[in-house]
This record gives sequence, structure tokens and C-alpha cells, in this order.
Amino acid sequence: MKKLLTIILAAILLVGCSSKTEKTVDKDKDLQSEAINLKVGLMGSDSSVWKHISEVVKEKGINLEIVYFDSYSIPNAALNDREIDLNAFQHHSYLNAEVEDLNYDLVSAFDTVFAPIGIYSEKIKSLDELENGQTVAIPDDVSNGGRAIKLLEQAGLIEVNEEAGLIPTIKDIKSNPKNLNILELSAANIPGTLAENQIAVINSGIATDAGFTPSKDALVLESIEDENPYINLVAVRSEDKDAEWIKIIEEAYRTDEVKKIIEEDLKGSSIPVW
Repeated sequence: MKKLLTIILAAILLVGCSSKTEKTVDKDKDLQSEAINLKVGLMGSDSSVWKHISEVVKEKGINLEIVYFDSYSIPNAALNDREIDLNAFQHHSYLNAEVEDLNYDLVSAFDTVFAPIGIYSEKIKSLDELENGQTVAIPDDVSNGGRAIKLLEQAGLIEVNEEAGLIPTIKDIKSNPKNLNILELSAANIPGTLAENQIAVINSGIATDAGFTPSKDALVLESIEDENPYINLVAVRSEDKDAEWIKIIEEAYRTDEVKKIIEEDLKGSSIPVW
């Protein structure tokens, strides 16, 4: 009987050991020979850049799963709640606002691209042709709405109170010589307004989806500057900022090969910042 029990126990141990074909380690520790399983959160439904990166880092012992979200309010919450390990969908201004408002313990790991907002038209080729009293649609979220107002000021169409800072609102407009009617809309709906109105301020990715090439078609395009608060980033929890795995992901991202993918796939809607 004892001999039979010994055989059974040995068989159970053998099966248990053989079933562990892949080991994982604590993500808070440095990389070892075992694979690390990570999740990156993105907006949308596809990303050639991150598919490429996931293949590159796999050779370095990182299994990177891509998780797509359909609302801007979710990726930071998911990161803060440890449902994902990093995300790539936002700029510094957006992250800073969410950290302050929602008390998230998140930081920027590294910068990625700049996606300039622009003024577009289907009816005129220069702002010199812009008629008085036109309706101009801008994004209705605080961050991109502020960017749009600053861009209208950059274009010489309005003046904004200096005290408004980086994120002015319509109430901060102190001069509007062309009597523009500034209409706040969901960003995705703005291109449709160009059928009736001469200009609109459109986010880079949405402009590309609408058939524009930002670097060629924008009447005015937001300029990139040092320490621009609208440069996009990869965010992590603060405890992971110096982890070995995020350094490997950064090295895989900031390459000439990824730069080429961005330039070819995104048609000028995003500009690499390295």
C-alpha cells in the first residue's frame, strides 16, 4: 500500500512540474531569464508600432499584450488599478491633469510623438480668405479645446487673456475681430462641419481619418517646441519608472525602424520626438 502511495505522489509531482512551461517573475524586480508578462493600454483598435515593439521585446524576455480602450477616461484608471502595466495614448498636459484631479500615482516613462492639432478647410486655401461670422468647431474636452483656442490665437484670428495659461476657454477670448462663432463639439464630429463652414480645428488622428495629411493639408499646424506639454508619452506607475523592463521597451520604441513605421502608417499625423 505504501509503495502504491509513493508511486501516485511521484506521478502528481511530475505532472505538476511539467505543466509549468513558462515562469514569470515579479515585475518590480529586474529582468531574469524567465519571461515577464506585461499589458500596454492603447486607444483605438490597431497599432502597427506596438505590434512591432511587442515582437522586439519578446526576444528580450517580455511578453507584451496590447489592450485597446474606446474611452480616454479608462487607460489611466486601468493603469492606476494595476489592470495594465503601461499605457500610450496621452500627452503631458492630460496626464498631469488626471494625476492632480484623480490622485493617480502615475508618471511619464518616456516621450514618444507629437500629434499637432491643426486648422483645416475644404473651401479655402488660406486664412486670408476667411469670411467674417464663420462658425469654427473646436474639440469640447478641456485640454484639446484649450489647444484649439491657442492655435486660433497663433493664427492671428483671436486674442486670449494671458492669465488663462496653457488651457484657455472660450471665456478667455478678449478679442475676436472676425466675429467667429466658436462651437465646441466632440472631436470625432468636427470634420463634418467643414461641409458648411470654412474652417475647423481638428485633432491630428481625426484629421487623418477624415482624409487629410496634417503636414500638407493644414492651413495652420501647431508647432512643436521644447518641453511642449502636448508631446505624447508612455505612462507607468511611479514605482515602475526605473524598472528594467520599461528601459527595454523604451529602447525598442525609440529606434529608426519605429520612426519609419510612424511616418508611413500615420501619414504625418504624428511626429517622432527622438
